[in-house]
Amino acid sequence: MHSIASPASSSESVKQSVSGLLNRWWNRLAYQHRAAESSLHLLFVSGFPLWSVFSISWDLERTLLLAHSLMGLVLFPLYVLPFWISHRRLIQKSRKALLRKTGRALDLLLLLCGLSGAYLILNGNRGDLLGWIIHYLHLVTSIPLTLLLIRHALRWSVLSWLFKPFTGIRH
Repeated sequence: MHSIASPASSSESVKQSVSGLLNRWWNRLAYQHRAAESSLHLLFVSGFPLWSVFSISWDLERTLLLAHSLMGLVLFPLYVLPFWISHRRLIQKSRKALLRKTGRALDLLLLLCGLSGAYLILNGNRGDLLGWIIHYLHLVTSIPLTLLLIRHALRWSVLSWLFKPFTGIRH
């Protein structure tokens, strides 16, 4: 005679299956960097020309600012943040000192750049001292963040084709 599974055990089985699927997805996400990396490069390319040393027309500046803000609101939480959080385990376990060091530096730069970007989206740069400091913190962290990101992920980077002739990297 076959025993019929109780609703409680069936529910527990579904929970374990879903938990296992989520765990496997989360572990795979730590290796799927293309969307996160591309998002960060897009944010840099759209934000860098907003620096006051560049003389661009107001029409272009406001278009770039809107695009940069919208990308930051959508791409950062959708692609960068989940990858960044799931990738922590890899940095902690890595036997490669360069990846551990650049990973920790990227953590700090992403945190500072992300928090300053969130502040600028919520409050803007109102022209006071705090706004100026946050604006420049966002800018000053984005430059080394982009350069360090390229170095950290050089072998697997979406931009590796640019550097292949100079580095001898093979896939």
